[in-house]
Amino acid sequence: MVATNKSVFSAQQIADYQEQGYLILRNVLSRTEADDLRKLTRQELDRLSFPASLRYPAPGKYTISGNNFAEPGFASVVDHPTVVDAVECLLGEPAHLTAYVAYLRSPGDKGSGAHCDYKRWRPVGSSMNWLFAIIPLTDFSAGYGPLLVSPGSHKLLDVFDKSARIWDVSRPDAKQLPDFIDPDLQAGDLLLLHGGTWHKAPAGTTQEDRAGIFNKYCGISSPPAAGYYPYNRAAYEALSDQGKHLIPGPSDKPILTTRLLIEDAANGESRYLVQEAEGGTGLQLPGGVGWEEENAGWDVGARIGSLQSLAQEELGVEVPWMSYIDDVDEGEGRCRLYGHVDPELDSVSVGSEQSWLTEGELLGKLGESDPICHAVQSWKREGVIRGKGKAISQSKKQFE
Repeated sequence: MVATNKSVFSAQQIADYQEQGYLILRNVLSRTEADDLRKLTRQELDRLSFPASLRYPAPGKYTISGNNFAEPGFASVVDHPTVVDAVECLLGEPAHLTAYVAYLRSPGDKGSGAHCDYKRWRPVGSSMNWLFAIIPLTDFSAGYGPLLVSPGSHKLLDVFDKSARIWDVSRPDAKQLPDFIDPDLQAGDLLLLHGGTWHKAPAGTTQEDRAGIFNKYCGISSPPAAGYYPYNRAAYEALSDQGKHLIPGPSDKPILTTRLLIEDAANGESRYLVQEAEGGTGLQLPGGVGWEEENAGWDVGARIGSLQSLAQEELGVEVPWMSYIDDVDEGEGRCRLYGHVDPELDSVSVGSEQSWLTEGELLGKLGESDPICHAVQSWKREGVIRGKGKAISQSKKQFE
C-alpha cells in the first residue's frame, strides 16, 4: 500500500500495514539527497565497510553499519523526522534504533533469497515489535535489482500466547508464502517493512551499484531478546536533540561481562538465584566474562552463547533461552544482563556459595539501589514485551 501522509497515518493506512506487512512513502528524500548518500556510501567503503576482506569493486554486498553513522553525512537519515514519525506511528510507541545499515551491492552480486529477518540471536532482529525503514539510494528497478516483498507473509510468524510473560512464535512455513510483488521502489522512497515480512533481492543486470539504507527500529516496550547493539557516545551525539531518544544507554565502555537472572516461579512467590562474589565481597548473579560469538559479523552485542556456557560451567544447568534485561556498569566495562524463568528450576543444585532468595529478601540484604535488585525490578516491569533469545549455535533450532 502507498501512503500519502508523510507524518501520521490514518487508521486505514495502519490497518493496511498490519494486513499487508508493508507501507510506502514516496519521495521522502529528494533525488539529490539520495544520490549524495549513495556517493558518500561508495566513498567510505574502503574505510568503513564490512567485511573488511571484500574490496570494491569485487562483486558482493558491502555493509556500513553500527556506530559508523556518526561519521559526517550519515546521521541525518537515522533521525529524519519523516522517517521517525512514520516508524513510531506504525510501532504504536516511541522507537529505539536497533540497526543502522547502508548496503551497497556492486555489479555481479548475486542478491539474496527469500527470508524474514526475525532472528532470535541477533540484536537487530529479536524484538517482538520492530520494522525496517528502507530508503533506496538508487532505483530498485529490474536493472539495478529490485527488492521484492511477500504481502501478508508476516502473519506466518505467529505468537503462541500473547498473555505469556515471555513471547514465543511459531515456525513460519515457507510453503505458505504469498506471492512476491515488486513495490517499484525509487531512489528516495521509504519502505516501512514489518520485521516478519518476507522479502528477497534478486540480482540486478546493471553495470552500476545498487545502494540503500536499511535501518531497523523497535518499540521501546519490546527490547531485542539478544540485547541492543552497543551504540557509543559519538553515535548518540551525532543525533539531533529530537532524535537522541532513539539510542538507549549509549556508552564508550565495552561489554566485558554478562550475567543471568534466573527466576524460579514454582511455588507462587518467585525466587532468584544469587551467589557469593569472589573474595566474599557480596552477592552477584551467575555469569562472568562474556564473549562475542563466532560469525557475529557487524551485528554485535549478543552474549547468549557465552552465558549459556557460563551457566553450564557454574551451575551445571542448560539454559535453552534467555531474554535481555539491561546493560549496567561493572568494573572497567559494561555487563549485559539477561533473564530466564522456569517453574522447575528449583531442581538446580545449590552449593554453599549459592542461594535462592525472594525479591523481599534481596531488598532486605542489598537495598533497592543494588544492581541485582534493579535487575529484578526491570525483569518484572509490566508492559515490557520480551521474546526468547538464543545463541547463534542454536540458529537452526530457533523455533524448537
